[in-house]
Amino acid sequence: MKHRKCICLLFIMMLLAAIPTSSTFADPTSPSVILNVGVDPSLPPFQFEEDGKLMGFNIDILNHIAAKNHIQINYIRLNKELSIESLLDGRVDLVLGLRYDPSLTDKIYYTESVVQSVVCMLARTEDSKEIQSHLNSSYYIASVENDSVELNFLENVRLVNFNVAFNQEDAFELLLMDRADFLLGVKDTAEYLLDKYDLTKEYTIIDSYTTPIEYSIAVKGENQNLYNLLNKGISQLKLSGEYENLYLKWVDNGEANIARRLKSIIRISFIGLIVGLFILFMGIVWNMQLKQQVKLKTLELSKSNLDLEAQIIETRNNNELKDLICESSPRGIAIFDVAGVISIFNSTALAMAELKEPPIGESIFNIEPMNLMLKGSMDMVVRESKGYICDQFKYIRGKKEFIYRYVMYPLNDYEKKLRGVIITIEDITQECKLKEQIMERDKNRVLTQIISGISHEIRNPLTTIKTFIELLPKKIDNQKFKEEIALVVPEEIERVNNLIESLIDYAKPKSQNKTGFQLDEIASACLTLFKPVLEQDNIDHDNHIQGSMYVYGDKSQIKQGIINFILNAIDAIKERAETIHDSSYQGRIIIDGFPEGNCVKLFIRDNGIGMDKEELERAYEIFYTTKEKGTGLGLPLSIQMLEMNNCRVSIESRKHEYTEITLVFGSEFI
Repeated sequence: MKHRKCICLLFIMMLLAAIPTSSTFADPTSPSVILNVGVDPSLPPFQFEEDGKLMGFNIDILNHIAAKNHIQINYIRLNKELSIESLLDGRVDLVLGLRYDPSLTDKIYYTESVVQSVVCMLARTEDSKEIQSHLNSSYYIASVENDSVELNFLENVRLVNFNVAFNQEDAFELLLMDRADFLLGVKDTAEYLLDKYDLTKEYTIIDSYTTPIEYSIAVKGENQNLYNLLNKGISQLKLSGEYENLYLKWVDNGEANIARRLKSIIRISFIGLIVGLFILFMGIVWNMQLKQQVKLKTLELSKSNLDLEAQIIETRNNNELKDLICESSPRGIAIFDVAGVISIFNSTALAMAELKEPPIGESIFNIEPMNLMLKGSMDMVVRESKGYICDQFKYIRGKKEFIYRYVMYPLNDYEKKLRGVIITIEDITQECKLKEQIMERDKNRVLTQIISGISHEIRNPLTTIKTFIELLPKKIDNQKFKEEIALVVPEEIERVNNLIESLIDYAKPKSQNKTGFQLDEIASACLTLFKPVLEQDNIDHDNHIQGSMYVYGDKSQIKQGIINFILNAIDAIKERAETIHDSSYQGRIIIDGFPEGNCVKLFIRDNGIGMDKEELERAYEIFYTTKEKGTGLGLPLSIQMLEMNNCRVSIESRKHEYTEITLVFGSEFI
């Protein structure tokens, strides 16, 4: 009898435990508040707009929390970028449905996950098998959302280009417009849009990956109370069962949804079974409960086996995708722990190190040229947890020289603890040779123009000297003639010598040799070198350099840069003269300079064709030019050459008015 009472009491307690409970989040007497909420309505089924009304799973979750805490919600439709900007400047109190961004963790608090999905690949049904089979060997275009986890899957894959959209719906539309071969996006959103537009037969989800995509509520970091209230509200919704009901209302998540429905059916059946067992007394109760438990455990075991198998497949696909990204990269990639033990070494890195097999498990400090790159830089990366960039690293193997550009940065785990180091290496040997060839060609072009302009400048002194020599036999005893020849001939010889020295100094090889010298003398010599060309083209020129300007650098390289800027100024003046057809227009080049504190400033100004805002912004880009026969390399290479000599270059310009180039030399730019 006592045994039977205990069993009945146990059944009643189990029945009560299975009944959902609810609670309020705030004191009902507390005053009502209004919160401004930024929401991007382009993420169905979580948050979207239909017939002018916002709806979706995330909207319902926030409305439930607001209702239980006497809060009024004012939704403001904003895209992701504007939502974050409005949150930071206080125009909204929170942002709904935002992915975690590690760069904003010091400004924004993210609540626990409101909803979670996974990455999937969607394509036309007729193309799906071909894409699956040839993804690693054929070129495809993928549509992805900008600044998303999905984008990271593709940006290092050499055979896949991508078409970036602002949100998931835009990425889906790119696929429908055949502007992409497949979509890499959020699985729940893809399934919802397929159902909405009745496209489930035309399009197929090829595969999905284990990479989680979580959407949270973002709150400004200083609003701790609101952050705690939202986390508490989400947790209570999940515990009460209301979260699951809302999820089943909005999200059709395939196997996961079926599992949730099956779990709900089992729970309802279990409650009914308990009531039935209680009514049918001990014998029937124990019999039916045993059968139900066996059935429940069987279903759970079957589901666990299916989930485990799916997890194994997704993990394998994820690893294959990572290997594909690594091996498809044109850069050498090596990953190793803080002790230098290698875990990843791709084929490009193998070629750079002249190895046949990946040295997995070996020490990176024994592999050339990687070990040479790590000297003095790996300790900084590990100690300060910051990236390190080397623009040019020269390495000689045998009789051949290689030039590499490499980046080294720390590898952290999910807890942001240092696990190792990643180094990516790019071979820029041919790029550097091309730059040198183009610079040499431009220098020869300048020499040709200068020589053609100063030929008469050399001829005039020689004519004067020749005349004095021819008169020497006749006037050898003339005292005045002796004084004139003693004065004029040395000056003319010095004049010719200065011109020839300037040409030789400009034309000699560019092997860098830094010394201290007077910049005012070099700038004046450059202007003197162009004097015949300027007079020939009827261009005024003025030298306003003030005082002594001592700098440290490679004299030849700095002189070459100044000459290139003067030549550009001459071309700009000619272009303006040809464009405006104004006889009153007079071209003018002014060189000015002066010392200022620890710096020396030099200005080169012309009143040529000038540049508009777009041309000025792109003037620093390599291969960009407005000249019909230009290469677009002269200005960027001149700037690069001057920056190698502790010089900062800036350009100001206005279309059809002027261009002014400012060179600032100083030790702080070293």
